[in-house]
Amino acid sequence: MHELSLCQSAVEIIQQQAEQHGVARVTGVWLEIGALSCVEERAVRFSFDIACQG
Repeated sequence: MHELSLCQSAVEIIQQQAEQHGVARVTGVWLEIGALSCVEERAVRFSFDIACQG
């Protein structure tokens, strides 16, 4: 399930950007998944929730 590692990386980048810009809480994220990315949308949604929990 490479979606989990993608989401973990995305969360790390989001956290870094939030810190750099003095943002205490991120309330929304927009991810664009390309048609040929071989990534399942449902798996990304599930994995992103897990990655956000730590």
